[in-house]
Amino acid sequence: MKQKDDQHKEVMAKMEVSFENARVAYANIVAERDALKLEGADLKAQVEEMKGRKKEMEAENASLETKVEKLQATKVWMLSERAELLAKNIHKGPEMTAAVAAVNNAMSAVGINSGLHNGYIHALQKKTPFKDVLMLNRNAAEDLNTVVACFDTLKFPVVEDLPKLINAPLAEIKKALFFVGGGSLKK
Repeated sequence: MKQKDDQHKEVMAKMEVSFENARVAYANIVAERDALKLEGADLKAQVEEMKGRKKEMEAENASLETKVEKLQATKVWMLSERAELLAKNIHKGPEMTAAVAAVNNAMSAVGINSGLHNGYIHALQKKTPFKDVLMLNRNAAEDLNTVVACFDTLKFPVVEDLPKLINAPLAEIKKALFFVGGGSLKK
């Protein structure tokens, strides 16, 4: 019986070692499972975060596409109508009208003076007094030079105000470039 008891003790010792090894293996498996659960939760959080980022990027992409479309519309408008608008606005502007009128009036005065000068010479030959020569303007040539100089330095607010509109929306730019009286260009 002693031999059986020894065998039994030996079997029990092996079983305890085997049981202890199984307990350690089980603890390791549980620890690995818990680690996998944490990793799984982290992966789920990352997936949710990536879904959120995807939605944000889609919204940003849509916003950028809208901006690109607006920029393309602006480019088309600037290329197709802007130059014509600027030319018409400059041509119709009060600055151009006043400058052209001043040059025209000064040129008329020079022309009149030339005619009067010839008439005066003729009058001197007939002994007509100088004070009786009407419309003679001795400063006509200087006046013409002055208005031509003004014309050469003429500034146009419609052009000078363009840099102020650099960040303005297209509707505001169009509004600033169209005269109140309108034009033949479509808005």
